[in-house]
Amino acid sequence: MTTSLNLKLRMAIGVLALVGLLVAVYLAIFEIGYLFAPSFSGEIVCPNQGCETVNRSQYVTMFGLPVAVYGILGYLAILVIDLGWMTRREMAALAGGKKRQAAAGPLRRWLARVRVSNVLLALTGLGFLASLFLTYLELFRIRAICTWCMVSASVMTVLFGLALAGRLVEGR
Repeated sequence: MTTSLNLKLRMAIGVLALVGLLVAVYLAIFEIGYLFAPSFSGEIVCPNQGCETVNRSQYVTMFGLPVAVYGILGYLAILVIDLGWMTRREMAALAGGKKRQAAAGPLRRWLARVRVSNVLLALTGLGFLASLFLTYLELFRIRAICTWCMVSASVMTVLFGLALAGRLVEGR
C-alpha cells in the first residue's frame, strides 16, 4: 500500500509541476515583453489590474532575470526529477531490476543513488519559501495581487505538502 500511495503522490506532483510550469511560462512571456519593450501592448488575462501592476513593477526581475524564469526552472526541475523517478521505477519493474540500470542515462543513474523524496522536498521547499517572499512583495511593497502569481504560489504550496507527505511515506 505504501508503494501505491507513493506512486499516487508522485503522479500528483508531476501533474501539478506541469500546471505550475505552464503558469510560469505564461507569466514569463509578459515579463520578458515588458522588460525588453516597455511599450509592449500585450495584456495579461487577469480578473483584476494586479497582474499588470505586479509585472510592471521593479520587482519583476531578481539577479537580472525575470522572476517567472526562476519559476520555469524550478517547476521544470521538479517535473524532471519526478518523471525520472517514475520512469526509473517503471524500468526496474519491467526489466527485472538492475539488469537495465547500466543502460540508463545519467539522470536515472543519479536518481538510483539519491533519495528522490529528499530532492523533491528541497526543491519544493525552496519554491515555497520563494513564493512566500514574492507574496510578501505583492502585498506589502507593490500593494497589488497578481492572480496568476497566486495560482503559482498555491501550486507550489501544494507541491511542498505533497513532497513532505511523499517523504514521510517513503521513510516508513
